[in-house]
Amino acid sequence: MIGRFAQPGLKKELFQKKDFQVALLAGLLAFVSYALPWFGIEQKWLLIIPALVSVSLCGLPIILGALKGLLKGRINVDELVSLAIIASLWQGEFLTAAVVAFIMTMGGLLEEATSESARNSIKSLMKITPPTAVVRENGREKTISAEDLKPGQTMILRPGDRIAADGEIKEGLTMVDESSMTGEAMPVPKKQGDSVMAGTLNHNGVIEVIVKRTGGDTTLARLIELVTRAEEHKPRAARLADRYATWFTPVILTAAGITWWATGSLDRAVSVLIVGCPCALILAAPTATVAALGRAAKEGILIKGGQHLENAARVSAVFFDKTGTLTKGEPRVEDVVCTPGINKNLLLAWAAGTEKNSNHPLAKAVLKAAFYARVVIKKAEGFMTQVGHGVRATIDGSLIEITGVTPQGIGALPLAMQECWQKAADNGATCLLVSQDSQPVGMLKVSDQIRPEAKKLVASLEKMGINQIAVVSGDQKRSVNRICREANIKTAFSAMTPEGKLKAIKDTQDQGVKVMYVGDGINDAPALASSDLGIAMAACGTDAALETADIALTHDNLDGLPFLIGLSRRTLKIIKWNIVFALAFNTLAVLASGWGVLPPIAAALVHNIGSLLVVITSASLAMYSANN
Repeated sequence: MIGRFAQPGLKKELFQKKDFQVALLAGLLAFVSYALPWFGIEQKWLLIIPALVSVSLCGLPIILGALKGLLKGRINVDELVSLAIIASLWQGEFLTAAVVAFIMTMGGLLEEATSESARNSIKSLMKITPPTAVVRENGREKTISAEDLKPGQTMILRPGDRIAADGEIKEGLTMVDESSMTGEAMPVPKKQGDSVMAGTLNHNGVIEVIVKRTGGDTTLARLIELVTRAEEHKPRAARLADRYATWFTPVILTAAGITWWATGSLDRAVSVLIVGCPCALILAAPTATVAALGRAAKEGILIKGGQHLENAARVSAVFFDKTGTLTKGEPRVEDVVCTPGINKNLLLAWAAGTEKNSNHPLAKAVLKAAFYARVVIKKAEGFMTQVGHGVRATIDGSLIEITGVTPQGIGALPLAMQECWQKAADNGATCLLVSQDSQPVGMLKVSDQIRPEAKKLVASLEKMGINQIAVVSGDQKRSVNRICREANIKTAFSAMTPEGKLKAIKDTQDQGVKVMYVGDGINDAPALASSDLGIAMAACGTDAALETADIALTHDNLDGLPFLIGLSRRTLKIIKWNIVFALAFNTLAVLASGWGVLPPIAAALVHNIGSLLVVITSASLAMYSANN
């Protein structure tokens, strides 16, 4: 029955052998009780015994579940069916009691079995971590249990091996299939220094991976926990259905009593009790929510709760951070300008040596440029970060400094550097000044590239009726305006402090607009928290993103946003349809039962048909696509 089997987060496997064996045995006994007269067996006690055993197998658990609920002060819909079974037994309708108990139990099992399809994407994640891993210790390879892996160990992965823990590639090149985690169909190239995730598949190379996170700390484990917890947080529509269901039990009890009083037929009252169970109504929202959460997880969209899924449907403004969100977050050196006597390779060697110990994104761009130029990085000593100014270190006895360039200081630089700075400023790029012993010796032009899907994303959002789209960034105006031009975004907020971002969001919310904010989940925490819906990019491996945002995208792809909004809107439509259908179906079934059209056994069948229709409608969300 629904009270025992319809919990959205229930971990019990409903297709366990024992469940179906017991239910089918009860059904067989009910059939024996019905069929014995065909063979000339008319003794009443022989007909009653198999029916009573059948009731004890299927009906007794329902009755006990109802009593437990009452003892805990909770009214459960099992009470209605329990009363129907007891009333049938009271009037000597043992076969009716057995058949009703069997049908309701099997109906509950089938409803939950259908609902389970909504969780398949989550369950599939649970199964993809390999049981063992090959590690290298003391120069030798050995196979150990994945549960015994520890941070710092080195895993050896060959083509076709599934990765057992989060880590960083120490050596080797490969392609990694991340489809199980991110939904990305094509394998992703990975090289030394790149991160890999537990549960993904090493495609075609031999790599050594330093273990970073294991067990429950891996990205995969945290994602499973996140989606599982999300099932417990209901959207407003689900809470509305729960309130209706709370009123149903006393209303149906009253209706059954009136039917018995007005018609004198206990059978009709029993039928009212059976069809009056608001199972379809109770299932209306949870099954749709779970199906949508599972479908989103399959696309790499992790939603922390049903209420956030619902909020996505109500969004009418989208604000984007720039760096790492609309852009790739991977700055690259586009131009190198040197003074006479200094060649580009030497300048890159100095710059890379100085930036080697920095964790700034621009430092990574410099190191990457040196790598691709095949430059031998100079050894640096006395590295120091100067907050708000740059970095410095001593290389080959000279003090090398890398700093930003202000408009006020540009006039003192050589002409070639002035021209480089001006072009960078016009294009919204950044210039890094390299100095040797306080004398300018070169300049690096660095820029971040817009994501290729950004322009298409903006067009898709506008097509969905979201016309308030803006970039809210701490970067300078020219840099922000360049990205806006390329993405076809008309509104830009530049040089914004965290407080300024909050004010921009609040000013929009004060106009009655629901705001979605999309950021990287690290430096945008206040904006993510204050928006109506906070979405973090690049969630994999980023604890701050999973903690702060309402929704996290497990891959660097903005295409998930229109999918999310479309899925959310479809989910709300299905929940509303389910609620209307359930209320109408129950009302008509109660009237038909009171009128005598539905005897108890037919009432049990009709009741489960209504519940199954609601579950099947909700399960259709598991197949949702953006083209629907």
